[in-house]
Amino acid sequence: MNKNNIEVELKYRVKDEKKLNKWLEKNAKKIFEKRQVDKYYTPVHKNFFGEKYPREYLRIRDSDGHFSITYKYWHSTEIEGEYSHCDEYETDLEDGNQMEKIFKALDLKLLVIVDKTRTTYHYKNFEIEIDDVKDVGHICEIEIKSKYKDVDEAREMIKNLAEELGFNEEDREKDLKMGYVYMIAKKKGLIK
Repeated sequence: MNKNNIEVELKYRVKDEKKLNKWLEKNAKKIFEKRQVDKYYTPVHKNFFGEKYPREYLRIRDSDGHFSITYKYWHSTEIEGEYSHCDEYETDLEDGNQMEKIFKALDLKLLVIVDKTRTTYHYKNFEIEIDDVKDVGHICEIEIKSKYKDVDEAREMIKNLAEELGFNEEDREKDLKMGYVYMIAKKKGLIK
């Protein structure tokens, strides 16, 4: 997450893992590898998944025993079914299990669990994450961390780096543009 609470990222399906890993080993700095379990909730009175393309997500993340809570509000592009960026509000939690109990007491409903192994790299002003996501596959997520004037410029900078990594627009499948939560929710029949 950026300090200005705006997140700009693009996801690409990994087709040539060997080539990607070779580029990362040569050019980027490995930060960590962790298992992350993300639990997505919705209020009963306002189903975040009631829209064709959900805009709001409320998540508790367990990243190898380190917990955080995040609310995201996604902004669409002019293309139906594609987000440009999101407003992201995130903070650490001392006890994720207690937060889950609070959510339950407040009648928040658990809808989707995203279970992944994430390897994170730093390259210039980008964070490159290689995710092995249960029921989704291997995905490369590129997030710009700073030094851009607006969202359009940030997305263009990400696309340029993606090309350097060997990705093209076809590697951004339609559902993948909406994210892991959307893909898993759709498989579960939770999306209209």
